[in-house]
Amino acid sequence: MSALSGKDIRERWIANADRLDKRGHFANYSSKQRDEVLRKGYLGRYPPDQAIKMAKLQAEQGYGHRTPKFNDEMREHFSLVGAEVGDKLLKILDETSPESYEPPFKLNEPPGCPFIFRSSVLGREVFFKFQIAGTARKPQVLFWSCHPPLYRIKREES
Repeated sequence: MSALSGKDIRERWIANADRLDKRGHFANYSSKQRDEVLRKGYLGRYPPDQAIKMAKLQAEQGYGHRTPKFNDEMREHFSLVGAEVGDKLLKILDETSPESYEPPFKLNEPPGCPFIFRSSVLGREVFFKFQIAGTARKPQVLFWSCHPPLYRIKREES
């Protein structure tokens, strides 16, 4: 996954949130949510690196749930159906790096964990999003989106 240390990843999330904030990315956030994402670099209970691990574990164990929207996008954009979707999902999770986390533009409850990265599995840049619902003791991963990005705020390279 990531060659960066935990501290380096957190610093990168915070710097990315700061850049996005300057571009108005968090205009629809409440002041509490905006303060949270600027302080931590992510929104919600789980840091992106932990969220990826949790999503992978649940997908491997068959507990993660792919929404109909996720399955439709995999079919429409990547011509994947049935068992192929589950197989590719595990490979996509393997290549999802914590530093590719992009705080959500649209807010949901609980917040989603969106990532934008170049997928070697799918052969292009993708927007990949899952959500961790449920409680801390019984989290439930919901896979929501996997498609080519509709838009991309150009990042300044660090």
